[in-house]
Amino acid sequence: MAQEFEKMRGLNRVKIRKFFKALLYSRRILARHYSLKRIKYHDFSIISDNCWGRELNKFLDLPNLTPTVGIGIEKDYLDFIENLNNVNAHEVLELDTIHCEQITGTIYPVGRTPYAKIHFLHYPRFDLAQRLFRIRHKNINRKRVFYKIDFDYYYCRTPKDIQRWNKMKLPNSVAFYSDDTLKFYSGEIHNGVYINKKNIPENNYIFGYTQKYFDYIKWLNTGIPSSNFKYRMLNYILLDDSTNLRFIHFTKSLLKALTWKSKN
Repeated sequence: MAQEFEKMRGLNRVKIRKFFKALLYSRRILARHYSLKRIKYHDFSIISDNCWGRELNKFLDLPNLTPTVGIGIEKDYLDFIENLNNVNAHEVLELDTIHCEQITGTIYPVGRTPYAKIHFLHYPRFDLAQRLFRIRHKNINRKRVFYKIDFDYYYCRTPKDIQRWNKMKLPNSVAFYSDDTLKFYSGEIHNGVYINKKNIPENNYIFGYTQKYFDYIKWLNTGIPSSNFKYRMLNYILLDDSTNLRFIHFTKSLLKALTWKSKN
């Protein structure tokens, strides 16, 4: 009897996990469908200093019409933006691995265009990174380019970078900043969005973490980052993928507690 009871309990746990997995997957699909229905155009190109744009496209299940996929661009990111349309902007030459950032703790391909150093953080080989960078650069939709910058990106930005960004006044742009930015700059930031990062560097590139701070649907439709109570509620109830993660952690904790209780 005891063995049969343990077997039934194990089967029930599997069924519960499958049920919640299907529920959360359905929520993600519904969030994607809702977003795509309200975003006017789906052929936009997001130029980003890290993987944030790729994360957004992944969330929407859209192709990456941008060369900034799986890469990081630090101090010369604004040079990269200003020269994006130059004929040689897609050319990238290999650099020695001594240019890898120590903070990552890994060795990865590094290259340089005529205007910026490119950290190919998520590529196994430089030749692959170079080929995909060139192809994706040619696929940029010049009519619908959006720009994202993070002024806390591994602490490589300066007040001069913000002042330069403000003078550029790029349309269809968003600039993330946090308390770390406010330590060295106290003025206005063009299309700035405050992010409560809590000193977690990984939050620099996670779209799912930043989406609760501004209406990304309205941004892709108007080019202006903003937020209101209605969006924040909608994001919490439907759009925010981190809600799924919190629910998964809660479910796991609940199942462990029930298992422990039944054993005692």
